[in-house]
Amino acid sequence: MYIDKQNTFFYKQAVTANVNSDVVMNGNGGDAEKSLWLVIRLDKDVTGTPLFNLYTSNTENIANAVLLHGITLPANSKAGTKVAVRLASGAKKYLKLNANNMTGGTITAFLTPDARLV
Repeated sequence: MYIDKQNTFFYKQAVTANVNSDVVMNGNGGDAEKSLWLVIRLDKDVTGTPLFNLYTSNTENIANAVLLHGITLPANSKAGTKVAVRLASGAKKYLKLNANNMTGGTITAFLTPDARLV
């Protein structure tokens, strides 16, 4: 499987505290086209209760961001755990993902047009 670097929030990112992704551009934003999928994968067991918050904004600095998705996984989730959700209506031009409540583990998170490929 190929992961587009420009659509990647985290790639095999070691997590020891709360971490913010780089900003990912979501085309021109809006809901005219079929929404992408957000895929979150645990590459190594995590310590803590993973909480992923996906924010969206019209500006690259994520000013006036709106929470688009909040995803909580079970405490101490194991490697191989994967979640795929279609981006909700209202996604704007820029996206940023925060990974919270973990003190150990490795994560990957990205956007893809087809979750069946992951």
